Amino acid sequence: MSSPLQLGGMIGSHEMDPGGGADAKLLTLVLPPGLFDQIKQALAAVGVRRMVVTQVYRVDDGDNRVESYRGQRFETDVSAGLRVELLARTEDVGDLVHMIGGIGSNHQSSNIQIWMIDARRL
Repeated sequence: MSSPLQLGGMIGSHEMDPGGGADAKLLTLVLPPGLFDQIKQALAAVGVRRMVVTQVYRVDDGDNRVESYRGQRFETDVSAGLRVELLARTEDVGDLVHMIGGIGSNHQSSNIQIWMIDARRL
C-alpha cells in the first residue's frame, strides 16, 4: 500500500504545510463559458492564482434550446460549460462560494454548480 498523499505548494498566497497539516478544500465549479473571465478576475483579486480549467458539456433538463446544424434545427438539453478546480483554505471557502454565487446571480442565464471535497481525501 502506498503512503498517504502529502500536500505541498501554495493555497492562494499562503504556504501549505508539506507535512500533511494543510487544511484545504478542493473547490469545483461548473459554469457557463461567458462567466469565466469575470470569475477568474474575482478569484485573482482574493489571491487565487492557480486553477485547472476543463471544457465540459452539461445536461440540464430545464434548459432546452433550439440549435441549428447543417440547416437542420433540433432541440437539445446539452450545453457547453467550463469546469474550474482550485484549492482553497477551509476558512476561505465560504467567502469564495458567496463571491462566486454573487457573480452568478447577476446573470439571468447563469447556472453555476459548486461543490467541494476535503483535499486530504484525494
